[in-house]
Amino acid sequence: MAIIDFDFHQQFDTRDKLPDHRSDGEILNSPLSSFNHDSSDISYAERLAEEIVNVSGAWITVFKRNRNVGGGDKVWDEDSSPSYDKGRKLKGYFEPSPAEILLSKWGVDVENKFQIHFSRSSVLQTFGINMISEGDVLIVPHNTLTVAQNVDLREGIGNRLDTFRVIKSSDTGNFKYRWLYWSVLCENVTGDESIQVEFRNERS
Repeated sequence: MAIIDFDFHQQFDTRDKLPDHRSDGEILNSPLSSFNHDSSDISYAERLAEEIVNVSGAWITVFKRNRNVGGGDKVWDEDSSPSYDKGRKLKGYFEPSPAEILLSKWGVDVENKFQIHFSRSSVLQTFGINMISEGDVLIVPHNTLTVAQNVDLREGIGNRLDTFRVIKSSDTGNFKYRWLYWSVLCENVTGDESIQVEFRNERS
């Protein structure tokens, strides 16, 4: 080979000029590969995420909404009289946002939204691939006294200040192509009489 290579042509791939004696399996699925579902690093990250939620979170009761096939409004895809499964308790971390009273033309409204973060593994093991999704009801220990005197606290769940409905859900916290948390955005449902679940399930 010449000392000086007067090659005036562009080359965009010279990978094969360096021989690789590994098999295709060793090349594509290296033990150091990030995309490896058997990786101990991923297992440790999931355990750590669960521990973080268990330490910093609070007990939240989840009432899964039954998806009645063909039972809802065909235009709005809504069930006017939904039913819910028995409440299941899970630890979830959230930052309580202060309850605000809004005086609208329809009267006093209490609007409150915040995110709750669960361990994705715990949610998956508890509810399967259905997870916690839009329309499900959560009893959250919001522990507020700010608006209790301004809202009619009757027996119906629609008047409880700690009752929230999931309006958005998604995976969060990716580690080596594995999601660690399941995050939901929920809103207060004060005054919604269509939501009726059994309180005794919350305490079980």
